[in-house]
Amino acid sequence: MNSCNRFPHYRRSPSSLMFALLLGAGICTVSVQAQENTPTSQNPIPPQPPVTTSTPPSPVPATAAPAIGPRVQAIVSMRDKQVKTAAAVAAHKQNYEFKLKDSEWLDTGAVVAAGEVATFTTTGQISLADGRKTTPDGVDRGWKDLIRQFPLNQAKVGAVIGRVSDMGASVPFSIGASGQVPMPTTGELYLRVNASSDLTFTGDYTVKIKFAAAPKVQPKAVSTPTAPINTVITPAAFDDVPRRVSDVASGEGNPGDMVNFAMVGTKEQVQDAFKAAGWVAVDKSVQDAILNGLLKTLSKEAYTAMPMSTLYLFGRPQDMSFARADPLLVAAERHHLRVWQTDQTIAGRPLWVGSATHDIGFEKDQRNGGVTHKIDPEIDKERDYLLQSFDAAGVFSSAAYVTPTNPLLDAKTATGGSFQSDGRIVVMELK
Repeated sequence: MNSCNRFPHYRRSPSSLMFALLLGAGICTVSVQAQENTPTSQNPIPPQPPVTTSTPPSPVPATAAPAIGPRVQAIVSMRDKQVKTAAAVAAHKQNYEFKLKDSEWLDTGAVVAAGEVATFTTTGQISLADGRKTTPDGVDRGWKDLIRQFPLNQAKVGAVIGRVSDMGASVPFSIGASGQVPMPTTGELYLRVNASSDLTFTGDYTVKIKFAAAPKVQPKAVSTPTAPINTVITPAAFDDVPRRVSDVASGEGNPGDMVNFAMVGTKEQVQDAFKAAGWVAVDKSVQDAILNGLLKTLSKEAYTAMPMSTLYLFGRPQDMSFARADPLLVAAERHHLRVWQTDQTIAGRPLWVGSATHDIGFEKDQRNGGVTHKIDPEIDKERDYLLQSFDAAGVFSSAAYVTPTNPLLDAKTATGGSFQSDGRIVVMELK
């Protein structure tokens, strides 16, 4: 059903990681059979309840303005929850001070508001278990660090980092010794030393935080519609969008991943949103992967942009591909998706659609006895993971679930597995 790279799950050394890349990047495609169930007069299927997620978005309260039709449901962003700024909450001080003594996330208890600016000043020194000493800005990575999992792959070893909310999809950000950081979303602030679980340290950092009022931001040249997306989109927007992608351009091959998300915005807004939410654009070819993987290795950075196979929608391959994964798990486990631009516009801006799935390991391909990726059968979790990552990064202004005509509820994979869905497509209006 989705893409995979047939090589073992390497976890040992940079050389073995590169060996896996050179031998296996972009080798195979997993597709699914057309054994699917959609509600029809010949095959009636009662609606299934939504798949439960760990942190489901909140539906609009009954007192809110009604959406267009019963098949469009607005989503309340955590940015829109009624939360006072940390500086304004009576039980909170405007200034905070914390000690970071281990490699766990520290819940500061400070509730921040989206756009609020925090000024950080960090002092101290820690000694890593391998003998390196570092300040809050961190030290450059060594070769052994390539096989370690760090909470923030882009930050130096031992640097001070932070994140807002305890959502798994939230994106950590660098803090270092000092600086002003606009809070990406609303929620509790967490702090941590950027160290892996197997790289202990002694010593501590003292982090001082001062909160200021959120700055006034000038509107961008391309303004977003004033009306929320649930009032301007209808299920009819997806009437001409196939429910599933295909492994051949004609669309007559094996049906693949289901279309489960959409975005409204320009190409630049789409790219910026994925980057801000911690997704990386994957390499398009094995040749690109070899070159970029080598460059990452030489610069002692983890490589997470492993290519995925080409699938088709509207008779053409995906326009963009993105992934989120831990460096060591990227061969076997990663969140990944494909994006296509449609020929439609919503409120004057392009409509993009895509398919998102979560590889959770390997399984036997019942067609040929080979090894292929196994996807999480609760496919709605990946749709909502994407939503949560965008919400945590604060990159959409409104969002809604849309149930299209003849929603896809379940399907059988060619490898013998299956997946289930409530059939809804999440639509996000990008900033």
